[in-house]
Amino acid sequence: MVSFLVAILFALLALWLALARAEVWQRRQRITERMLQRPEEDGPVPQSAVLSMLSRRVASSSFASSDFREMADALRLTGRGAESIQTIYLVACWMLPAGLAALGLVLGGIVPFMVLLAVGFILPRRVIRGMGRSSCRRQNLEALEFGHILRMLIESGLSIERAIRIATLQARELMPTMIYRLDRFGRLMEAGADRSEALTEMGGDRNVPVLYNLTQLLKQGSRLGGGITGGIEQIINEGQNIERNRIKEDVNRVGAKMTIVMMVFMLPALFIIIGGPAIVSIGQALSR
Repeated sequence: MVSFLVAILFALLALWLALARAEVWQRRQRITERMLQRPEEDGPVPQSAVLSMLSRRVASSSFASSDFREMADALRLTGRGAESIQTIYLVACWMLPAGLAALGLVLGGIVPFMVLLAVGFILPRRVIRGMGRSSCRRQNLEALEFGHILRMLIESGLSIERAIRIATLQARELMPTMIYRLDRFGRLMEAGADRSEALTEMGGDRNVPVLYNLTQLLKQGSRLGGGITGGIEQIINEGQNIERNRIKEDVNRVGAKMTIVMMVFMLPALFIIIGGPAIVSIGQALSR
């Protein structure tokens, strides 16, 4: 029984390593195939790995389409590509619950099977949603820094497109979570897209309010002209006020939680320390 459990653990570890390196291996495989392909060969490019094919089929299936869209929206906020999103969805939301359910069935029967199956289906989805919300909060803070840099570059006489390109190149360390949006803007502009469309693609969603307001202001400035540095500064101030209020709310919630912890753990100890000797004295007096 012990050897069987060890074999299951090693199998799960090998599966995790394979999935973590799957995207890198696929990229290397495609590069190697292109390098080895001869010019006279006109046949189709070989299909990708089995895992990629399974993830695409599960994502495009009718029974998982709505669930995949929700998880894909949360994962897309973290900057992952389409292929990586499909692979993570397949592994975290379907293969992991199946593995946990099989492990529960082997170890304890139907009750552990049902418990681990429910945990496997609920927990990964909650983690993915939490990753999306956390990424939105970080990107909102990084958008404030991006606004400061953009305002300084525009005030120095640069155009909107040039200012975004310089911010993308010089301030990558300040915006590690949001940099994929700026890279997407640069790729769209290099491909010949309209500036308004590229700005909409960069921050058109309302998940990051500061970036959304900045892109709307930049689109309006590119269409109508005029100075936009004052509007950028106003957006930055509003975003800072919102973040300051949010931090105050978090501090207040922490204070309320600490009050509950003190009531549960510290008050009984104080009662014992203060009232313990009195209770002992009363007991001795009554025994006499």
